[in-house]
Amino acid sequence: MTSLSPPWSGLSAIASRVDLQSVVASLLKVPEAERGSFGRLREAGLRAPDALRVATEGPWRSSRPNIGFLHAGDAAWPESLYGLPFGAVAFSYEGALSLLTRPRLAVVGSRACTGYGRELARRFAHALAEAGAVVVSGLAAGIDVAAHEGAAGATIAVLGQGIDGRMPAWQQRARDALLAQGGLVISELHPAAHADKHTFVVRNRIIAGLSRAVVVVEAGERSGARNTASHALGYGRDVLAVPGPLGAAASFGCLDLLEEGATMVRGVHTVLAAAAVTQGRPTPAADAPLDPASAALLALLAEPRTPEELLPVSGHTWAGLNAALGTLELTGRVVRLPGRRYQVPTR
Repeated sequence: MTSLSPPWSGLSAIASRVDLQSVVASLLKVPEAERGSFGRLREAGLRAPDALRVATEGPWRSSRPNIGFLHAGDAAWPESLYGLPFGAVAFSYEGALSLLTRPRLAVVGSRACTGYGRELARRFAHALAEAGAVVVSGLAAGIDVAAHEGAAGATIAVLGQGIDGRMPAWQQRARDALLAQGGLVISELHPAAHADKHTFVVRNRIIAGLSRAVVVVEAGERSGARNTASHALGYGRDVLAVPGPLGAAASFGCLDLLEEGATMVRGVHTVLAAAAVTQGRPTPAADAPLDPASAALLALLAEPRTPEELLPVSGHTWAGLNAALGTLELTGRVVRLPGRRYQVPTR
């Protein structure tokens, strides 16, 4: 599709404030040419003001050359988005739409994250991508961007603005890198829509709706990540939270979620289980030969060490070290101890 045509353009404009699940179900039963008429929209259950708004909304188009549009009823529309209260009914997209066919898990968290949280987000995302899953997040600063980076292209960014909307230079660079690696960017908003507090809040329901589960890495007491988790619970999705230090602002939201019954993230294996993936891409066996860099790293872990202690002596970059530790942990060659320390398991 080169544009989003009525009635979907109009329905998208009201989706976050009107529950459209029964309306969409009704419209999909009538011929496409009749779906945008005021009478059909009223028969489908819309109030007169909303039906008029939808019937008079023109098509949505993008100024970017590689933008596509998708709506409920299309073959590629994600099954997980059907039947959700106040759910999305259409979106614009750029990138690899095929990612919607793979298992998806959200990794979200605070913009004002710690280095530890950023490291965990990258590691979880890397492990999910290696196992054949797709990481969903919001392309916000902090945990979101770290998750997108860790997934290295196996990732979907849900924007809190229109797909043509202006964004800060750092965010545009992150978007460009994500697309260059084979990722997908989507938005339910008019292509020219600007971001504001409301648009960031409403996009969180799409992150939750697309995902089998939501992992909250770090979150403040009141945060977008907690809002995403609330949507996930309302949709019957699993919510996982990473425990953090007592008294740390970045831990308040996660500790609250754990107190409310969220699953505690104890390591990469917890995240993989929540995504319902069993190494879609084969995970190296524990007895498989190691590459020289990983073997050298393993030799450094006879005693517990933190990533900060390992970095100057391992020969790895931060990204390489995190990936190597994640693989060693995933295959059982090392265990993660309290205080972000790693060690070869004692027998």
